[in-house]
Amino acid sequence: WLSDRAVGAERTEQGFRVHFEAGEAREASRIILATGVVDRLPDILGLAERWGSRVFHCPYCHGYELERGRIGIVATSAMAMHLALLLPDWGETTLFLNGAFEPDAEQLAKLAGRGVALEREAVARLEGELELVLGSGRRVRLDGLFVSTRVEVADPLADLLGCAFSEGEFGRIIHTDAMKATSVPGVYACGDAARMGGSVSLAVGDGTLAGAAAHQSLIFGLPGA
Repeated sequence: WLSDRAVGAERTEQGFRVHFEAGEAREASRIILATGVVDRLPDILGLAERWGSRVFHCPYCHGYELERGRIGIVATSAMAMHLALLLPDWGETTLFLNGAFEPDAEQLAKLAGRGVALEREAVARLEGELELVLGSGRRVRLDGLFVSTRVEVADPLADLLGCAFSEGEFGRIIHTDAMKATSVPGVYACGDAARMGGSVSLAVGDGTLAGAAAHQSLIFGLPGA
């Protein structure tokens, strides 16, 4: 075990060398990247402080916790439509457009069909347990708020090693095959850094695959080698 932050990595004749913040370096035959991602949140006062407790990104992870309560979605792009059409199954839903986009006639019809209320007034800040203060000063109390975030892989190791990335609606992730091998032989990746729209349970499963694949490659050799 090494309690330090990896800040660099490179291929060597024997495998890989990983550099750490404290100045140490370690040699490795295989690398598994399990760095996670960083969520880039909307710049709304008070939102970041409630991230993960009252502000969420995934209805399948957190919708049940709201117990059919009042749910809001703050739009950051047209992708908010996706959440707005899903979330009414977990509670009374309001879509705060917040100047991010304007639904067309077809989208408005779909929102109406799902019973979603629309709010065009900008969100100024969040207060209390979860109270949205709008630009006019009007206040809207909610039980849960959802936003679509952009994600970034949490450190530069995959880039430094030359791993390929996949582009998605919410950002880019490390590209892997079914056994979590990256484009660089001997480097594996798992968790949200290598799966679009991941979750804890999926990350655990992917970690198992990556670990098993890395171990078996040490015994039987890398594919194509």
